Amino acid sequence: MRKSLLYTVFLLALGGSAGWLTSKTLMPLPWMIGSLLMCAVWSINFGTKIIPENYTFPQKFRNYFVAIIGVMIGLQVTADLILQITDYLPSLLGLIVFSWCAHFLNYKILTKFGKYDRATAFFSSAPGGLMESIAMSEEYGGEIKIVTLLQFLRIILVIILVPIIISIWFGAPVGSAAGITIQENAAITLIDLIYIFFLVIVGLSLGSRLRIPAGHLFGPMLLTVFVTLGTDANIQLPNILILVAQVVIGASLGARFYGIDKNILFIAIRLSTLSVVTMLILAFIFVLVLQSLSDLSVVTLFISFAPGGVTEMSLIALTVASSPALVSAHHIFRIVITVSLLGFIYKKCIDKVH
Repeated sequence: MRKSLLYTVFLLALGGSAGWLTSKTLMPLPWMIGSLLMCAVWSINFGTKIIPENYTFPQKFRNYFVAIIGVMIGLQVTADLILQITDYLPSLLGLIVFSWCAHFLNYKILTKFGKYDRATAFFSSAPGGLMESIAMSEEYGGEIKIVTLLQFLRIILVIILVPIIISIWFGAPVGSAAGITIQENAAITLIDLIYIFFLVIVGLSLGSRLRIPAGHLFGPMLLTVFVTLGTDANIQLPNILILVAQVVIGASLGARFYGIDKNILFIAIRLSTLSVVTMLILAFIFVLVLQSLSDLSVVTLFISFAPGGVTEMSLIALTVASSPALVSAHHIFRIVITVSLLGFIYKKCIDKVH
């Protein structure tokens, strides 16, 4: 237990140092991406030599910082934003079609180039629902390690590539890479800290009870919306908390590369890169079609369709001054749609056909 705690502290220090160094460059989302890459490289090359046996990054600890991101997103929600939700129906409907097309293309890539069995390829191809895909792949006879690795790489590659693509799109660094902070704080008061503590703790409990994808993000976000819209509270969230949250999330993702065989990893990276690039091209095509039908900006639409994790994509939205609340709503919708149909589609369309 003590060794695991010390190793977690070491990873956070390593990730924080890498995040700080990366923040001095033009890398988008530097604190999270720097932390992620450094901890991943360490875990692959050196982790097996000193890592405690059966070590996993403490999930409950990570969830507290994911909850902070949820609070930050909730603070962006206004009454006008909620009243305009019907204006975003075209993009939500487009997201359903996108999810099906992306899943089909991924499945073809993994079966043709990866030579994976049907169950492994199908559940590795899902453009959302990492934990649900892993659980269902086990139920239907897929290779859990491969599914876990490919799903994980999907999220990693998307959160690295999307900010870079957006920066290239604008022809200049954007968001945090351009020196923009997530929020310019007024003076932080004790009342603000009490509110944040309440929203994180109670929001996590709410998210657990709701039993929905990304509940540890969505619960605090939903509670924050109710509090800010239902009261006169004007809550300020310290920027330092957001930066620390990025380091924790990045380190926790990088730590998952522990114990991975390098040959398997390199094959998975090649396949995942092909898969992710295909999905991002597909997402861009959908954005071009939907931009005239939706009131969302092109950048917000692209971030909403890019198949990364809810927390990470919301962070990207925050740093490019997009709408994190709408982005997170789209990603939660994508995950719900994907997960709810996974078992049905596999049994009716994949297993039965073969």
